[in-house]
Amino acid sequence: MKYPLSRTTIAASLLLAFGSSFAAEPANESNIFTLGEINVAGTGTTPPAVGGAKVTREELDDFNRETVVDALDLLPGITTTGGGQRNERMVTVRGFDSRQVPVFIDGIPVYVPYDGNVDLARFTTYDLASIEVAKGFSSVLYGPNTIGGAINLVTRRPVKAFEGNIGVGVRSNDKFDGNGKSTNVNLGTNQGTWYAQLGLSYLDRDGYTLSRDFRPVASQPKGDRLNAYNTDKKINMKVGWTPNATDEYALNYVNQKGEKGSPPYAGSAINKANGKPVTPNYWQWPAWDKESLYFISNTALSSNSYIKTRLYYDKFTNRLTSFDDATYTTVTKSKKYPFRSFYDDYTYGGNVEYGTKLSDVNTLKVALHVKQDVHREHDEGDPEQRSEDRTTSFSVEDTHKLTNKLDLIVGASYDKRQEKQGQKYNSGVMTNFPVKDSSAFNPQAGLIYHTSETGNAYLTVARKSRFPTIKQRYSAGLGTAVPNPNLNVERSINYQLGISEKLTSKVRVDAAIFYNDITDMMQNVQLGIICPSGNPCNQMQNIGKVSSKGIELGLTAAVTNTLELGGNYTYLDRKNKSDAKLLTDAPAHKLFAYAKWAATPSMNVIGSAEYNSKRYSNSDDASRYAAGFSLVNAKLSYTLQKDVTLEAGVNNLLDRNYAYSEGYYEEGRNFFANMNYRF
Repeated sequence: MKYPLSRTTIAASLLLAFGSSFAAEPANESNIFTLGEINVAGTGTTPPAVGGAKVTREELDDFNRETVVDALDLLPGITTTGGGQRNERMVTVRGFDSRQVPVFIDGIPVYVPYDGNVDLARFTTYDLASIEVAKGFSSVLYGPNTIGGAINLVTRRPVKAFEGNIGVGVRSNDKFDGNGKSTNVNLGTNQGTWYAQLGLSYLDRDGYTLSRDFRPVASQPKGDRLNAYNTDKKINMKVGWTPNATDEYALNYVNQKGEKGSPPYAGSAINKANGKPVTPNYWQWPAWDKESLYFISNTALSSNSYIKTRLYYDKFTNRLTSFDDATYTTVTKSKKYPFRSFYDDYTYGGNVEYGTKLSDVNTLKVALHVKQDVHREHDEGDPEQRSEDRTTSFSVEDTHKLTNKLDLIVGASYDKRQEKQGQKYNSGVMTNFPVKDSSAFNPQAGLIYHTSETGNAYLTVARKSRFPTIKQRYSAGLGTAVPNPNLNVERSINYQLGISEKLTSKVRVDAAIFYNDITDMMQNVQLGIICPSGNPCNQMQNIGKVSSKGIELGLTAAVTNTLELGGNYTYLDRKNKSDAKLLTDAPAHKLFAYAKWAATPSMNVIGSAEYNSKRYSNSDDASRYAAGFSLVNAKLSYTLQKDVTLEAGVNNLLDRNYAYSEGYYEEGRNFFANMNYRF
């Protein structure tokens, strides 16, 4: 259905903003929940240090980034990946995928136990203070599996006796037919010795309209994208106690409820395995729900030492229905592909971190992590299959000030995976796989030279690892794969050299070069046999040897008192040194540029442009790739009064037909209008 928004209503909302000011008043940095950050001690820097990147609350507002996946697309070295048949939007970081760069909320791991991924389009940003990304060289205090880095979503912490904001928004296609709406509320109070924060959000999309340049196929006509809806609701509650100036204790609860459709394949590729056109899947997720309860504390033991704890319980509920056809009405189990799938996963664990200042020039931190992952799944009418892993990590990180300007950071972790249970039900047979233990040792070192009070140069080397997920070890790939319970650890040595500095009071530059040498990378291998489904069989094996190198450049310049220009460029060169398989989902070139103009004290204009070169979508077929594309976005905002901001804008201004994954095309030209009240 279409939302009942008249052209007059939307046009009026747009006109209110045509004359405009930077979206919302920048958030105070003290609104950041510092207990949720992962710090490298003693370097004189705050996250992100040592080559990392950060999206601030101001940038989330300025560029209207309502989901985490869209927010991360602002940063160098990070590219959005498409949903594909699962309609899961994720990112790559310097070519590492979402399983290799895990996601945390306030330092708590939240990736799905089964496959190690998380659909970043399901995570809204309304309740966040910042997003911090570590690339290549991530603190060992994050725990295991950070082979390519870490993404940390840091929530808000109130600083006033009463504060908050209320926002509403609408979306439409370029015919001004309403197709989406959003509402968010954040309320907080800080009463000195205690504080409380509440965040509520609702984001609903009825679907979207394709570009006029889209060429229709049998599974997708022109106009509205089929089965492209989603609804996401979230509540985030935090209560904290601060008995003195050093100690803090916080209990946090997050509940997300989502549902989504998966647009069918709309390309024209031929399946090389059988010589037939690629068959669309007709999938819907009536439930994509996640619930987290976590406790974080910091207690000063003396003026020079502290102990920090994190305890958590995380639950993931997933329902997937694969229908017979595009009517999305029937599920005939006698056929090969229709099914109703149920996942009920949960994770519990925690970590303890101890830090002490050994001297004026030396700071030591040690941490112990324990994480228990349980995956339970079944198709309708089948018995439940269960898999369980325990992952532990012991880490040490030492920061030594060699001189007033030069810091040496050394760290190491010993990670261990204990497989407790592994089951798979297939063709009427329940298989109990043999379980084993795996381990990895991960040393790293970095030099940081403080070029001034505003910048630093750095050189780092890190040996990182990742354990295979439950899915990679035990999945039968919907009848196309042979499980491999003997799959082992993936490893990489990551090198980076960079600088971040203010050249003048108005110009800041960031530059980095990096090289990643990956071994034992997990790749699908064709076995030369036919699976019971009639498809060629694959198996996940540790055969990959990959090199990944590139550069990142960033520039921000206040050209005048009212005009700011900025942007970043990423070049990525990945080579598969082990076989002819293509490396997928990350383009060689990505460019992002923006301009912010304060036309008057009440009116601001923000324009941005993005370019991505082509990327392969299938490791065995060079003809299946998403072509390069350019996008232009614009936004205008108007400060109606001190606390009320009206804004409107357009995404994909030039109505480009583009895709992150071949055959899965994104939205054409679309408009939005928002109102935000901040107090």
